[in-house]
Amino acid sequence: MEPLDLRDNRNTENMRLLSEAIESFNGAALRFEEHYQHLEKQVKELKTELREKNQALKISLREKEEVKNHLHDILESLTVGIVVIDLEGKITTFNRSAENITGLTATEVRGKKFDRLLGVNFFQNLRLDFESFEDTKENELLETEIHRKEDTLVHVSLAISPLRTLGGKKIGIVVTLKDVTEMKKLEERANRNSRLLAMGEMAAKITHEIRNPLGSIELYSSTLKKDLEHFTESKRLAEHISAGVKTINNIISNLLLFIRPEQKADFQIIDIHDSLKDSLFFSNHLIESTAAIEVIANYPSEPLFVRGDQELLKQIYLNLMLNAIQSMPQGGKLTICTKRIDDNPKTSAFAEIRIKDTGLGISRGDMPRIFDPFFTTKKRGTGLGLPIVHNIVKLHGGTIDINSSENNGTECIISLPLWKGNYGV
Repeated sequence: MEPLDLRDNRNTENMRLLSEAIESFNGAALRFEEHYQHLEKQVKELKTELREKNQALKISLREKEEVKNHLHDILESLTVGIVVIDLEGKITTFNRSAENITGLTATEVRGKKFDRLLGVNFFQNLRLDFESFEDTKENELLETEIHRKEDTLVHVSLAISPLRTLGGKKIGIVVTLKDVTEMKKLEERANRNSRLLAMGEMAAKITHEIRNPLGSIELYSSTLKKDLEHFTESKRLAEHISAGVKTINNIISNLLLFIRPEQKADFQIIDIHDSLKDSLFFSNHLIESTAAIEVIANYPSEPLFVRGDQELLKQIYLNLMLNAIQSMPQGGKLTICTKRIDDNPKTSAFAEIRIKDTGLGISRGDMPRIFDPFFTTKKRGTGLGLPIVHNIVKLHGGTIDINSSENNGTECIISLPLWKGNYGV
């Protein structure tokens, strides 16, 4: 049996070891607690930093999205059509103005090959394909025309340039389209006015020189008719001379009206529909004598008052209606419609008169000359009808445009400023 003192020593040693173990454990636990608290503090700091980073990232993403949307809004609001093509020849961007100009939609063109949709046959008198873009210089400018789906002609100015990154790497092609149809019309009107002014001055001199001897011829032919009362054949020749003089005098009268319509003008406040209805009434006998012409008149319920000369306005409408009827020898449809245009706050309101036929139309080669005095395609025409119409419209402060193509009819669009004393004009 083990002695008591030896057993006590061993118990004492065990207690000491247990005490040291407990003390070591407590120290380790304390250090662990300190480490845990330090780690917890670091985690808290990391969470705070991560939250701040996430918040900053959200703000950055929102700002980028706002910038992206802003740029998209700008792109869609541009009056210039923007078409972006990637290096594979596919259309990646097609803004709203490009849709309006081409008559195509972004949905039907985006992702499609440029050559397939807008290639060789789309632009008139201009061969464009993706292969030709490879040699494109910076901002190459071109002019062409587009026949849209609804068969309207649009004059377009094109600019082609490479699309590059900030580093200068080429990543595609940018084609900008600008509708210059209205600008072309303004240029055409300016050129037309210049031509008519020059021709008017020349015609005034010619008229003065012709009228003097013409009066003498008329006097002598009248005297001859009286003296040859009993000579039937000779009297008939004198009557031919007199009739020829009257024809020449009629041409000169029209020429004078072309030169100075203001000399004949008697301005009053009138409803344009009155003169239109009168003109249509006087045209009825010619319409009825022509094969199957259907007349469609579409007027608004409200009157459209202008300051104008009733008789001169009738001359405009009769001339245009006569042209329309003569262009439909086999019959067709004559449409006359009017409306008030007041959609631009920067300009005054005006009355629009459209006279449209489904007749033979005007060839493209003749279109630039239709307002030139003495230009006519009719066998017995004087070529003064449209120049007189132009000058009368101009005298009333209005404009006239004619849209036509061969075998597709003609539409005459007259715009006259409305009288400011009615309907809040």
